[in-house]
Amino acid sequence: MCPGPNDIADRVLRAMIRPATAPGSPEFQEVFEQVHERLAQVFQTSNQVITVPGSGRTGLESAILSVLEPGDPTLTITAGYFGSMAIRIITNAGGKADEISFPWGEPLDLERIEEKIAQGGYKLVTMVHNETSSGALYQEAGAVARMAHQHGALFLLDAISSLGGAPLPTDEWEVDLCVSCSHKAMASPIGHGYVAVSDRAWSVMEQRKEPCRSTFFNLLNWKAQPSEEAVGGRTHRRPQVVFSSVHVYYALHEALQMILEEGVEQRWNRHRINAQAFREGIQALGLKPLAKPEIASPTVTCIPLPEGIRPADFLQKLRAEHGIYTTRGLGPYRENAIRIGHMGVTAIPRCILHTLYAMESVLASFGYPVSPGAAVSRAGQVYAEAQQHQPEIGAVP
Repeated sequence: MCPGPNDIADRVLRAMIRPATAPGSPEFQEVFEQVHERLAQVFQTSNQVITVPGSGRTGLESAILSVLEPGDPTLTITAGYFGSMAIRIITNAGGKADEISFPWGEPLDLERIEEKIAQGGYKLVTMVHNETSSGALYQEAGAVARMAHQHGALFLLDAISSLGGAPLPTDEWEVDLCVSCSHKAMASPIGHGYVAVSDRAWSVMEQRKEPCRSTFFNLLNWKAQPSEEAVGGRTHRRPQVVFSSVHVYYALHEALQMILEEGVEQRWNRHRINAQAFREGIQALGLKPLAKPEIASPTVTCIPLPEGIRPADFLQKLRAEHGIYTTRGLGPYRENAIRIGHMGVTAIPRCILHTLYAMESVLASFGYPVSPGAAVSRAGQVYAEAQQHQPEIGAVP
């Protein structure tokens, strides 16, 4: 129940049990093209999506390096640990990073953000869609994108832990650089960062005064180019700037097939209902999620522990006695909170109910007063209510 990297479905693992194909072969190029076409469907975009070998952080770095030039002013909206990742990349690239911060787990103040953007003359505005450190989802991204565009800035959205688990209307929100990865709610092996690139962002890259200081992270080098002849009805061909494991692409191809078989909206609903069951279950134990209910994430929950219970001790018992691995809090919550991921193949009742039972057991072992069965019972009520409207909430294709 880790907030990432997450569990992988057997179907996805089996997809890798096949001979390797040469990355430059027509057979693999077809897989490569299909992967990107399917990713665009999950991103809900008509823009080109690029897969960069590595992880979400390489996707984030490639997006920033491709549009940023030394001295360019930027604004990053932070409300947790991972917002600051963009600031580190921008600073190392020679940009001038500005920040507007909000308390962890609290809603954003759009008026403050708009005022800040209006005053700054920024080239790029960045924010995190789903803050894995606090368990908060910020669906105001579309409004922030509009503010950025009104003042001449590009908008970058870090959707690393939300793609495939939460609504992400990339085109509707007019996101210029939407970044994600394979190993969280997408439920595929770690190996790629993704960037969906708008026409506005391509134009900025093409009009740079100085060349991008990276060869392999320069997204222009990954841009699809016209084909000499149409193949499979495609008039453009995506270049493979760096060869990466073909087996990771086989896995991603299958993971995307599973998502599309389930249906993107059905998948969002499954995550939402299982997250609700988990949160209401832990509240029945007397625990309280860090994020406010109105912005609670469908893929991860951060839970402050009762006073006197150390996260390291709690997590050790959770793993040793119940076979559940997850991670502690980050930043100011490192020594008093844990994080539970309910994304991809773990966003199902079996995993949620097992985790709630295990947490109740571990809490009781530390002398914390619990009402036996309360967490599982409350989650069961959530499922019963949901199944009246959505019978397949527990199904993973």
